[in-house]
Amino acid sequence: MTKGTTRSWSSSLALVAVAVVAILHTTATAAPTAQTQSLYGLVERLLPKAYHTTFDFQIVSESAIPPSSPKNKYDVYRVSNVAATAADASATGHGRPTVLIEGTTLSALGVGLKYYLEQAAQVELTWSGNRFNELPGQPPRVPDLELDSGNVVTTGHVHGSFVPWRYYTNVVTFGYQFAFWDWSRWERELDWMVLNGVNQLPAMVGQEYVLREFFRSLGVKDADFSSFFSGPTYQPWQRMGNMQGSWTYKLTGTGTEADELAYKHRWIDSQWALQQKILARLDGFNITSVLPAFQGFVPRALKNLYPQADIRNSSTWSGFPIQYTNVTYVEPTDPLFAKLSIDYLKLQDKLNNGHRSNLYLLDLYNELIPSCLTEVCLKAISTAVSKTLQTADKDAVWVMQGWFLTAPAWNPARGKAYLEGIQEAGGKSFVYDLASDSVPVWDSYDGFFGSDFGWSVINNYGASQGLFGKLSEITVLPYTAFAQYPNQLRGIGVTAEGINNNEFIYGLTYTFPWVNPDQPALNIPKRLEQFIQRRYGPSGATPKVQQAWKLLSETVWDSRTKKETGSKSYIEKPPALNMTDPGWLGTVFWYNKTTVVHAWDTLVQSGVAERNAPHGRPLPKSYIFDLVDTTREILLATIFPSVHGSLIAAYNRQDIAQIRTAGRQLLEVANDADRLLSSHPLFSFGSWVKEARDSSNLPLPAGSTTPSTFNRNGFQQFLESNARNLVTWWGPEPADLADYGSKQWGGLISSYYVPRWQLFIAQLELAVQQKRDYDPVAFSALVSKHETAWQAQRWGGRNGESWASNGYDSIDVVRQLWVKYAALAAKIAASED
Repeated sequence: MTKGTTRSWSSSLALVAVAVVAILHTTATAAPTAQTQSLYGLVERLLPKAYHTTFDFQIVSESAIPPSSPKNKYDVYRVSNVAATAADASATGHGRPTVLIEGTTLSALGVGLKYYLEQAAQVELTWSGNRFNELPGQPPRVPDLELDSGNVVTTGHVHGSFVPWRYYTNVVTFGYQFAFWDWSRWERELDWMVLNGVNQLPAMVGQEYVLREFFRSLGVKDADFSSFFSGPTYQPWQRMGNMQGSWTYKLTGTGTEADELAYKHRWIDSQWALQQKILARLDGFNITSVLPAFQGFVPRALKNLYPQADIRNSSTWSGFPIQYTNVTYVEPTDPLFAKLSIDYLKLQDKLNNGHRSNLYLLDLYNELIPSCLTEVCLKAISTAVSKTLQTADKDAVWVMQGWFLTAPAWNPARGKAYLEGIQEAGGKSFVYDLASDSVPVWDSYDGFFGSDFGWSVINNYGASQGLFGKLSEITVLPYTAFAQYPNQLRGIGVTAEGINNNEFIYGLTYTFPWVNPDQPALNIPKRLEQFIQRRYGPSGATPKVQQAWKLLSETVWDSRTKKETGSKSYIEKPPALNMTDPGWLGTVFWYNKTTVVHAWDTLVQSGVAERNAPHGRPLPKSYIFDLVDTTREILLATIFPSVHGSLIAAYNRQDIAQIRTAGRQLLEVANDADRLLSSHPLFSFGSWVKEARDSSNLPLPAGSTTPSTFNRNGFQQFLESNARNLVTWWGPEPADLADYGSKQWGGLISSYYVPRWQLFIAQLELAVQQKRDYDPVAFSALVSKHETAWQAQRWGGRNGESWASNGYDSIDVVRQLWVKYAALAAKIAASED
């Protein structure tokens, strides 16, 4: 939204042009306007210099571009070639626009640019890389296009969205993925959002700054923040009232609680400075921010300041010790909640320096039990909150995650009362159906009973890795939802808890809004073929490679089971005799392994051949990423579980020689996987730790200073400890969430998982030697010592602990492991299918 203005709910749906711009088809150099300047900046950041003057971006009136279908009426764009005059017939076009991209909104122009890059230039921007450096010196013309329907478009490619919102991310992704990002990384992600048509983003970074200043104004002392504010990776759950405080100084054995509070203050300041850059860029791109409302969760000391108010402690959460959960909150029906909410939003508005939004994220009961469960009481709560938001902002829209409705305490009758309370108060709401692809709520809650909602693809939880998708479902269900609730389904988005995985699934999701919802038959094989062509280039996307990805799309990316998300590898789980776990984030795989091994074999051979081809072109980064990713899948989802089976069979036979042999093989596979993953920055624990430690240098806002006594080394250890803890214990001690955020990362395997497996193998051998049963209690005690010591370590101080590689050596490691394991993988797969 534009800085200094408030976008109403209705006007957010379409950006009205300041003036109707005539559609010019000349070769005059395009003059950026204030509205389109940000897009020209994006082009200059991403594309070679020859393309900096290729595009003429024009905001036009809605009447200037008739939509491709009556329902695809939002954010309409048209991409066409600029007609050259006779005088320009011999010109190269350099310095003059050759492509006209018109759109009714800035978001439409961004998608129009992506359309050109994909269809004309055959490239795209992904997390794993791009081929922009391979673009031809002469920008290609907009081609004729054969649509999924078989029709051919020869000029003026027109598309529009059937939903007004395309949103991105999940509030917990700010912990699992974004926690330590700097401005450079955020800038890249924001560019990616624009190209994918994202026009709504929860802007969650740095909100603790507003909270801290707000609580200070109420009389809360800084010392009281120590038990309230969490560390960087845990802020999403502290914001939702699931947990509070931090514990890293206890795990590391260094510093004090006062030191840790100083680190938190420094972190809060730096995040606020970062948020101001993010908000400014959102303004430039006209992406609507969803700003935090007052959630009601407060430091325990607030009870002493307002003894007459209804201030309670919430339910406990996920097995956390009571001091880190049971968060204090102001009951939403108490008058104090309304006062604090209004005052908080006033302060946030002031501190945001002119950035405004009328969308407010407010999750009262994310995985928490409400103080009452009667329908009357629940309606009273939502009515009170809605009225408060409207008092603060007459155009307020209450944005919430629908995930809370999946908890056992909720049912359709209670959900209806809660959501209808908003409407009866005259309020507006927008519900993210956070996991429509796996745990949909919209269908069992009658389309959220009249509230606007968004249909989402989450595809992974805990930022887990692994090839996974539900193609046969996600390509149908959003259109089913729209057919049933055409007036309520107002958005489609990706809510993945982690990125750098399954890029085709997420990219495909952002094409759903631009399809005619009355004729949504998507030609997935064709779209996949085009994706691989853009990803690997003309010489890399051979028929064999295309066939391999077709096989993968029909297996790993098309889970037709009740499985909600991908599986964990055995290596990430605590070692045990029986590792079979069919449950949530379990270890049971759903696909035909012979097919997947065959596809991997083809990809590796083709990738090596492409790398060694006489054209001398480096293998695209995304190709390298895919080779590492598929090799990881083979090693850890096929070979490692099979060798574990051999180990347990040897134990059951009491064959100590075979225990030792299978144990060595198991550790060899693990160490080979570690070597592979350490070779690539997107699979490296060293990359995660480096991000954490480097974030100690994030700039501070004006007026913020660092005391001369500030311990920078301690601050870096605090950040690293947060990074370590999230992907292992997920808390002050291993409990319900231990290994929930686990990763198949190089460095994490060798330093954390392999020692656990070494202890396990040794305990099996010892049990056979002593002629007794394996003792899991004794094993757990040994593992606890290892894990506890690991929490306090500092990366880079032990043999083999490397920082991020550039990934260019990965292809050699892939080839070596293919030579070593291809035959074994095929044999194992054949025996299991």
